Amino acid sequence: MQEAGPIKALFQVYESEPVLSFPSRMPAASLRFVVSPIVIPCDAFPKSQPSSPVNSNSSSVKVWSVLAVQHARVLYRRAEDLVPLISQLRKDCLEARPNPTVLMLEPPEIWASDVHCQAHWGPEDIAAECWLEAAAALQLPVAELAMDFVVHASPGGNWLARCRACPRSMAKAYAAQFNALDLQLEVITCASQSDELGEAWDLLPGLMAEAFRLPYKDELASQYFNVFEADKPC
Repeated sequence: MQEAGPIKALFQVYESEPVLSFPSRMPAASLRFVVSPIVIPCDAFPKSQPSSPVNSNSSSVKVWSVLAVQHARVLYRRAEDLVPLISQLRKDCLEARPNPTVLMLEPPEIWASDVHCQAHWGPEDIAAECWLEAAAALQLPVAELAMDFVVHASPGGNWLARCRACPRSMAKAYAAQFNALDLQLEVITCASQSDELGEAWDLLPGLMAEAFRLPYKDELASQYFNVFEADKPC
């Protein structure tokens, strides 16, 4: 089977390992980050708001949302520039570097799908079908993809391969950006798995969704970019 590359769909190196084995790679005592780029339409913020990051020459703005978990403490901040954002969170948590980090992406940067498996398929057949479907969906050659999958049974008893894929060049670019910030990129996943990640990290239900949401209608920029801090149950 072809190497899967740097992407991880919230799974370990071996596709058969379950999601719940994930926390063992990032001990709860260390400072951990979940980082997500969020593309926001410019009309989400009032143009007269001085703290709004909106550029009048574009229809959208890319901001970063970062959730930090350390012991029983949870913080998240949002900002247009990732560098001061990570720096401030490190100061908030008084933690040394490098820090284990999960990158959470939204489509179209990442492709996520369940591939239906035939009963007679072996592991190589399943892997080949996942690569082909990912290549067709992203309109890229297999050699230019980073992909991972895990096989599970559907409620109807059929086998499904849960796949995640993205352009390999994009994964490498994010990894280089994070390395420059002393962030140890452990996992690349998609926003649809935020609930699984939150459960694995023992976070309150809905916390991931709140941290990485788009602004509410008519929400002021100053409110959207306020720091959030709370203690979570251990």
